[in-house]
Amino acid sequence: MAERRKLAEDFGATHTIAPEEGKCFSEAVREIVPLGVDNAFDTSGVPAVQASALASLGSKATLGLVGISPPGTPLPGEVNNVMTFGQSIRGIIEGDSDPDEFLPELIGYYKAGKLPFDKLVKTYPLSQINQAIHDQHAGTCVKVVLIPDKN
Repeated sequence: MAERRKLAEDFGATHTIAPEEGKCFSEAVREIVPLGVDNAFDTSGVPAVQASALASLGSKATLGLVGISPPGTPLPGEVNNVMTFGQSIRGIIEGDSDPDEFLPELIGYYKAGKLPFDKLVKTYPLSQINQAIHDQHAGTCVKVVLIPDKN
């Protein structure tokens, strides 16, 4: 996953955390931001990751959930902690944006060289779907796009 951390840094991340170093995620975040972060965003859908993200929040902060969790997964965290610190957990559907406004804005950023999303996308012919899945799980690519095989 070092490739993904490097990519995050290339996109402007000021800090990255390597989970393989064995440090608890929320503790590592609080070493950087002692009072916790204002917002956290989970794309994994993994309950343990969501709970760690919630534990990294500060007072009156929000955890956005976009990753799909297994059916029956309860909301992360302890309800009394959420109430005590005024935290929010918000489900996000398709980016919660207006595509008619947001897509032209993203295209503008891309054309200005501020959003090199092509670094996030890797295409594979459909016949290599197993390799695409492997590469995505291994972290060597972020977004897989399958294209029809050429006959």
